[in-house]
Amino acid sequence: MTTSFKGKAIRTDADLLARWRELMGEGGFGRRCLWLIFLNARGRQADLVMPVDEIPMRPDPQEIAGIARFIAMMRDQVGVAEVPLLLSRPGPSEITENDRRWAIALTDALCDQQPRWPIHLATKNRVQVFAPDDLIALDPGA
Repeated sequence: MTTSFKGKAIRTDADLLARWRELMGEGGFGRRCLWLIFLNARGRQADLVMPVDEIPMRPDPQEIAGIARFIAMMRDQVGVAEVPLLLSRPGPSEITENDRRWAIALTDALCDQQPRWPIHLATKNRVQVFAPDDLIALDPGA
């Protein structure tokens, strides 16, 4: 998917949330997907929006490591400064345990590469950020 975003740079969490809402639009999602956008050093978004389709319910450590390697490669070889991420899935807007697992795994894997951007979640009626409290509210036995 390519789109052209000539608008303002993404510099704050509110800017990023607004961009995700703009990209995700109205309606729901028929499949689980992880979305990546690519920002340059000035916070300008590249024309490429990359979906990672059909992700499993729970994060797979090898898949998470592969995503982290891909982002590192984009930064090193292509000059991308930051790669914000959004998890989308069908269903209600309440954050599930599996959503939390994905957000925690991605946050942990990418904390050294891009500590600035929180992970977002898009569902049928809402685009929202995983707040720090959302990331600690996981039952380790579940």
